[in-house]
Amino acid sequence: MPYTTLAIHQLATMTESETHLAPDTPFTVAQAHTITQFHIACRAIKCPRKAAALQVLAEADRLKPSTIHPR
Repeated sequence: MPYTTLAIHQLATMTESETHLAPDTPFTVAQAHTITQFHIACRAIKCPRKAAALQVLAEADRLKPSTIHPR
């Protein structure tokens, strides 16, 4: 279900577990940026969707994963 505002999407991500599932196909870099913004409150270790987005950004050299603070 598409959401029109970030606040509405964030509310949905907190209440709908299916929004945390890993994607069927890899995200594009642009999609990965959007997903990380929508799932900002999620920990990647518990949210496969955010983990997949962070992986795409790391592979595209858009993100350097922290070695001190796990996501």
